[in-house]
Amino acid sequence: MPDGLIDVDYVRELFAVEPHIADVRFAKALAAAGRRLRAWVGDEVYEDALAPVPTDATRKETLQFAEAHLVMHYAVLGINTALREAGIVRSEKVEGNAVLTYHSPKEVAELQALYLNQAEQIAGVYFLNDGTVDAVTTLMMSSSECEGVTRTCGCPKWNCSC
Repeated sequence: MPDGLIDVDYVRELFAVEPHIADVRFAKALAAAGRRLRAWVGDEVYEDALAPVPTDATRKETLQFAEAHLVMHYAVLGINTALREAGIVRSEKVEGNAVLTYHSPKEVAELQALYLNQAEQIAGVYFLNDGTVDAVTTLMMSSSECEGVTRTCGCPKWNCSC
């Protein structure tokens, strides 16, 4: 097992990731997801989940599921981006007459936000609640009133600190 709670095989199985997408494309996302989840839940909870026999097996499974969503949050941009000599590809012809069309930057950002929000919902019950900055700090991406606001789960209307 890597440094985090999950490995690329867990992500592949959970999200039906095509086998031709190289493991290396997930390496940095796996590391970033582990660091972020650790910041959310704290060292003690994360270390317990890393143990072969954790004190709370349900919590470990829940955190693994959340970490997988964080991996996808980080990985989806690189997986969706095809770079060629002429630049970033929006669509391209492949074998025969098939045309591959990639998500737009806006669609990728929306997908990333969905994965992040899902991870927060899954792991939220285990978040630190001690007033530390690491407890729950994310970027608000969808509210026009609070766009770009860092939220700390407070405001009842938008769940932000506006």
